[in-house]
Amino acid sequence: MTNATKRGDVYFLSHGGPPMIEQYHAPPYHGWKKFGKLLLGNKPKGIVVVSAHWENSSGSGVVVNNNPSNPLLYDFYNFPAHFYKLQFKSRHEPEFRSKVIETLKKGDIPVSEQNRGIDHGIFIPFIAALGESIDIPLLQVSLPASSDPHESVKLGKALSGLRDEGYSVIATGQVVHNLRDLFSGTPSTYTKPFLNAVTTAVNSPDPVTETLKLVSHPLYKRAHPTDEHFFPIYVSLGAIAPEDKIEEIYVGIVDVQGKTVDNNGLGWGMWRWSSN
Repeated sequence: MTNATKRGDVYFLSHGGPPMIEQYHAPPYHGWKKFGKLLLGNKPKGIVVVSAHWENSSGSGVVVNNNPSNPLLYDFYNFPAHFYKLQFKSRHEPEFRSKVIETLKKGDIPVSEQNRGIDHGIFIPFIAALGESIDIPLLQVSLPASSDPHESVKLGKALSGLRDEGYSVIATGQVVHNLRDLFSGTPSTYTKPFLNAVTTAVNSPDPVTETLKLVSHPLYKRAHPTDEHFFPIYVSLGAIAPEDKIEEIYVGIVDVQGKTVDNNGLGWGMWRWSSN
C-alpha cells in the first residue's frame, strides 16, 4: 500500500426487504444513509460485494458476475408493482473483474463466472444510501458453495488483499432472519438475545473466532432457520485486519412497519471496519 493509497474499508450491512426503501422514518433506513456518507467519505477505487441472495449452487468456490452493466435482479415475490421498477445504475470494467478473480485464485478460492447482475441484497440498501446510481466500480461475488462458515471467512481473507489497493469489501445479510415467525406474528423472544450475542462477538478482540461460535449458539436455528443471511458476516470478518477499528452504524430490532420493538422483529446490524 503506497502512502497515497487509503486502505479500503470493510462493511457489513443488514439489507432487509423492499418495503424498507420507503420507510424513511425507520432506523435501518437512517443506517443506510449513514453508510452512504461513510462510503463516500473514504471513497474506494471499487467495491466487491457479497449478498445473502447469491450462493454458489454447484461445484466449489465462488461465482463472479461478468455482466459489466450490473442489471438488477428483482429476486422477490408478491410485492407491489412499483418495487419492480426500482432503478440503480452501476457497472464494473473487465480489468476490475480480472483483478478480483486473480486475487481470489491467489487465496485458493476456485472461481467461475456467470452473466447475472446484482440482487436486492445490494440494490435496496445502496439506493437508500446513494440514490439511483453509483460512480464507483461494483462487482458482485457469490457466497461459497459450502455450509461451512469457515469457507466464508476464507473468502473474506482472500478479498482482503484488495483493501491495500484502495478497494472496499462489503457483505450484506441479516443478523436475525426468521421470516416465518415475523410474518406469522409468532413471538420471537430469541431476537434480542441473539442480536446481543452477535454484537458482543463482532466487538470482541477475536471477532472471527467468537462469531464462528454462534452457529452453535442455542438460539441460532431460531434466529436463522437457514444459513445464507448470516454467513455474509463471516466474509466481512474475514476481510478485516487486526488494526482495524469497528464502528457501529446501526444495531436494533424493527417490526414490518419499521418501528423499533423490543423483540418481535428482524434483528439488524451494520458495521464498518476501518484502519484510516
